[in-house]
Amino acid sequence: MIRFGVLGSGYRASLYFRIAKALPEQFEICMVLCHSEESACRVKEKFDFPVTCKDEDMINSKPDFVVSAVTKTLMCDTVEKWLNIGIPVLSETPVSLDNGRLFQVWENIKNNNYTCNKLQVAEQYAFYPTYDARIQIVKSGLIGESVSMTISCMHDYHAVSIIREFLDTGINDVNVIGKAYQMKVTDTKTRYETLTKGDVVSKEEKHLIMEYDNEKTAFYDFMSDQYRSDIRNRFINVRGTRGEITDNMVYFLKDNNVAASEKMDVYKDEETGEILAVSFRGRKLYIPPFGICGLGEDETAAARVLAGMKKYVDGGEEVYPLRYALEDAYTANLMTTAAGNSWQPQKSQNRPWK
Repeated sequence: MIRFGVLGSGYRASLYFRIAKALPEQFEICMVLCHSEESACRVKEKFDFPVTCKDEDMINSKPDFVVSAVTKTLMCDTVEKWLNIGIPVLSETPVSLDNGRLFQVWENIKNNNYTCNKLQVAEQYAFYPTYDARIQIVKSGLIGESVSMTISCMHDYHAVSIIREFLDTGINDVNVIGKAYQMKVTDTKTRYETLTKGDVVSKEEKHLIMEYDNEKTAFYDFMSDQYRSDIRNRFINVRGTRGEITDNMVYFLKDNNVAASEKMDVYKDEETGEILAVSFRGRKLYIPPFGICGLGEDETAAARVLAGMKKYVDGGEEVYPLRYALEDAYTANLMTTAAGNSWQPQKSQNRPWK
């Protein structure tokens, strides 16, 4: 049993609420710390978890770790506060989008300056069943050495984490160039409702080229509406020296250098959206690690992060190395700067975790 507390009660915190409800034998939320009595009552009424507005109640619940799911502006202060209280922290992404704070967190962890120095970041995309399966195919060498990719699936630091997995960029220096555009699109959905008025609005769309020092290149294309829009697709292409992956299709050379292609098969529960299995060339690349429970890809991936955090707290390896998490946030800052300075290159500089 993994016992954890949640700091926050908003949209992102609800992801962890759903996991605990779907998998009560594996995950227990021992306390939710809310910023107001109103939000505490809302969480209690909807999910029936123990709730409080007092730090001492969270401390006395004795969680294995806490998940910090507060706003980005409060994240770094909250993370440091709870590390200094002495409780391991799994921080929602990112820990901070201020480079100075990122440097500060690294130096404090490196020098054991916190009461507890067990910090991880909840970057879940590499644990999505379909992305995980594609990563396995790339790392098998079937398409040779990966050399470039086009990514239009997720934004900023999330995209950087996936680029690392596919292109093995590690903490190589990167040069970012590109531009942000305002594009018109019909509004179809928010986080909470479907929109049918047909209103045409402007959304930001970033087009960036990311050139890494290991001679790998990523082409980033993402619209701010893309996560929720019913009329904007999400896609990925990874090119290697002996083939490429485009979404669920894999193109490759056989041992005799004759070209072939096969589909990565994804089996999904149409009612719940849960991925039941992913297979390729007769081999299962993914089966539900917690059993069939009705969770979608985002919740499944976050549950795997929670399980990894527990292993880390108990003395195991990092689930998502902190230096990568800080590097991804740092690179996201470069992306923002590059997008706002049309086609002016932004090169990574010295950072303490490199």
